[in-house]
Amino acid sequence: MSAITLTQEGTWLPADVQTPISLFLGLVGERPGILLESAEVDGRLGRYSLIAWDFRLRLRLKAGRLDVSARDARLAPLEAHTGLGFVEGMRAVMADLHVLAPAGFADIPPITRSLVGYFGYGLAGIFEPKLAPVLPPEEAEFCLVLPGRVVLFDHVKHRCLHLSLDEGKKARIEYANIFATMDRPVIGRTVNNPEAAGYMESVTRAKEMIRAGECIQTVLSTQFSAPFSGDPFVVYRRLRQVNPSPYMFFMRLPRVTLVGSSPELLIRCRDGELTTCPIAGTRPRGASPEEDDRLAEELLADPKERAEHVMLVDLGRNDLGRMAERGTVKVEKFMAVERFSHVMHIVSYVTARLKKGLDALDVLKCAFPAGTLSGAPKVRAMEIIGELENNLPRGPYAGCIGWIGLDEGAVNLDTGITIRSLWIRDGMVSWQAGAGIVYDSDPATEWKECQNKARVIAEVLAAKEEGDVFTY
Repeated sequence: MSAITLTQEGTWLPADVQTPISLFLGLVGERPGILLESAEVDGRLGRYSLIAWDFRLRLRLKAGRLDVSARDARLAPLEAHTGLGFVEGMRAVMADLHVLAPAGFADIPPITRSLVGYFGYGLAGIFEPKLAPVLPPEEAEFCLVLPGRVVLFDHVKHRCLHLSLDEGKKARIEYANIFATMDRPVIGRTVNNPEAAGYMESVTRAKEMIRAGECIQTVLSTQFSAPFSGDPFVVYRRLRQVNPSPYMFFMRLPRVTLVGSSPELLIRCRDGELTTCPIAGTRPRGASPEEDDRLAEELLADPKERAEHVMLVDLGRNDLGRMAERGTVKVEKFMAVERFSHVMHIVSYVTARLKKGLDALDVLKCAFPAGTLSGAPKVRAMEIIGELENNLPRGPYAGCIGWIGLDEGAVNLDTGITIRSLWIRDGMVSWQAGAGIVYDSDPATEWKECQNKARVIAEVLAAKEEGDVFTY
């Protein structure tokens, strides 16, 4: 098959009276679409937000094999890759598809020319065959789409760039009614799986395995679920207000809607420069600045939290080392406390230079899933997770969201770990939270950590009408 190259058309528009929220409502409305935003640790928005819709290509898994569906005649030949294995099929699609920026727009970021979506935790059973018994490939899930229309919102220059894959046609913006009524979310009774007693029993069993030398750490989680009705975008608007984070996302995809505000980078590669960001060690936020500082000092002084964090930094260095040029792996920032709306974490940054000859799938495979959501050694820790979580599918949780660039000859991707997130499917909303288990973990404390991490999702879902200023 000859490679397919699409060239975008682009138009700059002023954005001094617009926001990413108003643009999403006006351009996408209730159709399938994606909004990606980013906030710095201090709550300021990152430079760019991305709105994407009019999906021309969809990639997903069907019975563990790649399924390719095109809504653009030019992309129809890519459907020939349907039925291939995930890695083989993804490589084939990416080899056969390239997107070019419009003439005169060469410096716009590669996210505007990318496949966007999510990778579920179960993909680890495809990347690592040893995990297939606990993560059957036929149960793995992921979805990537190629948007036909993209708006890049530049918060620094207060303008936005509208890009379209309709080559030769000037990109046009058409706004819907942004003040249309959105249905307020309503959730039913929330169920935990496992509940407190079952979770704490699993922690006790994990500690026994750790003491027997089977692993150093494993990450056990509990899943929350409830009936859901209403507009998920209302939930996203609440979440971005109360929990601004580096990876904020709303993805209304054909079979599932994902909403999240994740603090944690999984892996980023920009022109061959790799970055990962282990987060481990947690305390709730204090009720006052003085209590907040006291909790931060307590966190950094806690031997268990420090040991767990150092171990996960080493795991991150090892993950990068598998794909890096020799001698380029560095810890750029070590054991800093970063504060988010409901919790604070110990955070480190590890960087490296990508080895020549590797591609985006190699990068993702080496890093996936995050050690902070699996444990160490990673494969054995995940086998233990499968056993102690009774092989309950984690779905999107503990996988990642993000994008893979389609610039020919370049390796660009950016992925955030799917935590502080929820997904809505078949009338049910689900979210999940976990804690790292080590040899001296206290079961009740680890259960409380799960509740602290999950609390922000529960609160935005249960927001009271009188305090909800985000619904028209």
